[in-house]
Amino acid sequence: MSAAQALLGRILEYAGLFPPAALDMESALRNYQRYADTDEFWLLGGFVLPANRLEEFAGAFERVWGTEQERPWTLKVVCAGETADDVRSIEEFQQGAVFIGSLEAKAADARGAADALERLPAARSRYVEFPPERAREVLPVLAEYGARAKIRMGGANFSQGADTVPPPEKVAQFLLACARERVAWKATAGLHHAVRGVRALTPDGARVAMHGFVNLFLAGALAFFGADERALVKTLSEEDAGAFKLDDDVIRWHDNALIVDQLAQVRGEFAIGFGSCSFEEPVEDLKAMGWV
Repeated sequence: MSAAQALLGRILEYAGLFPPAALDMESALRNYQRYADTDEFWLLGGFVLPANRLEEFAGAFERVWGTEQERPWTLKVVCAGETADDVRSIEEFQQGAVFIGSLEAKAADARGAADALERLPAARSRYVEFPPERAREVLPVLAEYGARAKIRMGGANFSQGADTVPPPEKVAQFLLACARERVAWKATAGLHHAVRGVRALTPDGARVAMHGFVNLFLAGALAFFGADERALVKTLSEEDAGAFKLDDDVIRWHDNALIVDQLAQVRGEFAIGFGSCSFEEPVEDLKAMGWV
């Protein structure tokens, strides 16, 4: 395993059903299968969808492939409606070689997190998204239930400006809090690019500073191995792709270096992955860096 594979293997969960892509179900399914057949297939994690669309997924999957699709699919299910209805949909779901790998819910505070986790089936990995500033109170609850955290790096109103993008300091504090509690995490939204930069969201739209997933996961690795907030913020804020140096068995940046075994440990135990409605943009960035 190379350092790139250790850091990036199965890192991108495809969320083509969600904005801004907002594809129809069959288009998203065909995209996912197409990505799985490319040379970059090793970057691809599960398929993200809302719990209330599981039945629609099953029908579309049957129409597109019938009984010919034998490659296992893993679903990342977002419980965004009434928890009881979502759980019912999860329990009733059946579709050949398709498996539900994890469940996700939202909570405003520690009590909401506990309520959600009481209802979600415990047999699968469970993630709770919450305001990062509530980490100190929510993370002990997640640790108690053996659950994981989720951080939003953009938002539903992302196109309206930078106010939906958490600053590097807030992200660093979230990562450090997760490391203290040894609670694993994933990320969602706003991570179409490998390295942080100021970019236009649309051809004529506002330009905002967008986080990079390479920055985020390397900062997560620093948190896991005991670095301080200053080191994390510096990593999260880096906008020069050339600052990140990749060799076969090590990644170097600033005064830091991580070898394959360290990267694999972080990805396996702590920094799990991120959801993105785009697969092409992250891959294009990584190709431009010479990492894939």
